[in-house]
Amino acid sequence: MIKVGFIGLGTMGLPMAKHLIDQGFDTYVVSRSRGPIEKAISYGATEAQTPKELMQLVDVVMTCLPLPQTITDVYEGDRGLIAGASSGKLVIDHSTVNRETNQRVKELLSEKGTLFLDAPVSGGPMGAKAGTLTIMCGGEKEAYEKALPIMNAYGEYIVHVGPTGSGTVVKLLNNMLIGVHQAALAECYIMAKKAGVDPAIAYDLIKRSAGFSKSMDWSVDAILDRSFEARFSIDLLHKDIGLALDLAEQIDMPLDIIKLGERKVAEAKEKYGREDVSAIVKPLEEKTGITLTRR
Repeated sequence: MIKVGFIGLGTMGLPMAKHLIDQGFDTYVVSRSRGPIEKAISYGATEAQTPKELMQLVDVVMTCLPLPQTITDVYEGDRGLIAGASSGKLVIDHSTVNRETNQRVKELLSEKGTLFLDAPVSGGPMGAKAGTLTIMCGGEKEAYEKALPIMNAYGEYIVHVGPTGSGTVVKLLNNMLIGVHQAALAECYIMAKKAGVDPAIAYDLIKRSAGFSKSMDWSVDAILDRSFEARFSIDLLHKDIGLALDLAEQIDMPLDIIKLGERKVAEAKEKYGREDVSAIVKPLEEKTGITLTRR
């Protein structure tokens, strides 16, 4: 039986780990928070004390972490994953970070004979719970082929994009668009109401028209029901757009529209950073004096 490890038991990671357990993988976990560890143990996982120990116990490790600095904390140092790495093992990183982090980690693991795959995920907590995530993978073909049977436990559409960092590039493109779409949708919904049209009816019609984007499905109920508990927070979205803008600068790519979207996300982040990305509508509601609700 393949032994797997999972680090990062948040709203995405915990249900992903549960799918591994349910699929019969011998699963070990590490987390800084006690609550998720207890839940994972109740599902059938075994706790390891440090990332290093986890790496020594298993064949494959998956991480799903929020920030580049968190990757450094978990992977590097005397207690980190790299310290416990050895030949023939595999690390799959489902975090959204940057290419530089991917490439540094890959090089450090390669020195130990350990394969690495950057494999950011999309689909939100709903997709993680349903096991229907989209996974965009960068790395050597050998790493992808070894990872695929494991990722099938929680992924539905899994693609090998190219060399290390390629999966991250696609994920940053995706999240740039989320920022632009949510900012544009805020204007559209409020414009509908100012013009005397029920935003819910406008949404229903646009969903069947060429202007539709999946971001509408993500945001419409949250906005109209005033339910902004974070599934994907504005803070994290703003971090991802910042990483994308850094990449654009490195490759000399102008991103005028994305930068406009980033300013709208940054405006919402000032007051509502911990709320869901659908709360990007709130500053415009305050500016116009219009609060969007169901009729």
